Amino acid sequence: MTRTLRPLGLAVAFVFCLGLAQAEASGPRLVMVQMQSPLLDGFRHAQTFLHAQILLPESYDVAPTKRYPALYVIHSLEEDYRFSPEKLASWQDALRHADLEMIVVALDASLANGHHEFADSANNGPWGAALTRELIPELEKQFRINATRDARFVTGHSSGGWSALWLQVNYPDEFGGAWSIAPDPVDFHDFTGPDLTRAPPQNFYRDPRGNPYGFVRRRGVDVTTLREFAQGDLGRAQFDSFDAVFSPRGEDGRPARLFDRRSGVIDGVVAGYWEEHYDLARLIAGRWKELGPKLQGRVHVVVGTEDTYHLEGSLKLFKAVLDGLGSDAEIVFAPGYDHMTIFRYDRGLLRHNLDQMKQQLQREHIL
Repeated sequence: MTRTLRPLGLAVAFVFCLGLAQAEASGPRLVMVQMQSPLLDGFRHAQTFLHAQILLPESYDVAPTKRYPALYVIHSLEEDYRFSPEKLASWQDALRHADLEMIVVALDASLANGHHEFADSANNGPWGAALTRELIPELEKQFRINATRDARFVTGHSSGGWSALWLQVNYPDEFGGAWSIAPDPVDFHDFTGPDLTRAPPQNFYRDPRGNPYGFVRRRGVDVTTLREFAQGDLGRAQFDSFDAVFSPRGEDGRPARLFDRRSGVIDGVVAGYWEEHYDLARLIAGRWKELGPKLQGRVHVVVGTEDTYHLEGSLKLFKAVLDGLGSDAEIVFAPGYDHMTIFRYDRGLLRHNLDQMKQQLQREHIL
């Protein structure tokens, strides 16, 4: 079934494609949503849509007055945002284990140039603003979502994990908590090895002693250098995506490159722009008087000590900054886990995080 709605006050189209996620009529439903964004239209001078897939609770149709908390989920680079059968089964299992009913909204963060991370970007446009000012309010009108900050959570893995923290930090009045899993670098003193804050800039591929940075790690051993990764297909896609999110626009109209792919030479002006606008440790420290009370009890991060891409290094620095500010952020370094096995942490990371969300909702008297 497909319906088109035109919400009052917004020149947008909302399309719902409803289908049963299970054969039985009592099972949960998956709802496809597409919404045109006036904010992004204005930036890109072309029609631009926000996409999401929604998992409705099993009781949604039989409890017509009930309102539910919402969890916004952001995928990693090159991952499909939609619920595969395996992903759906994992979510259903974890929600039932936690005895928790939520409306789970899987957000699409993909672009032709990679992953926009829901950052407000000079190249990609105001994706964070479009999400918080356009899509979320409309979802809360169209579905029975508890439209309060304390009932609105965000989570994600890898690039999606960075996105979750970015949204919580930059839109603290919109989200009641972020659960970030192995996020992209959050302190640019260690951007998977290189220190982007050094002046003059260091080389992206070699440390100050001239030793090559290892990057892809398996079973505790580096098997690929940062140079090898950055010059391969996946690495080019990853760093082109980072440039599109974090960089100013170059004179040619394209995202300015942080570093030369062949030589590894870092552009100090671009690195300074990255740090000023997107280094989350710096942003939090600079706005701590305002953000401290709003982030209390709201930040949760888990990363493996053997993360495949060395992302635990940046998080150690991030934790030191937050600890120094007196933050109560929960940052867990799971011994021996890597970028993917982290989902097995504590007998299932999804279960672990949903249990924490339920406890917080109970403390806030929402459940």
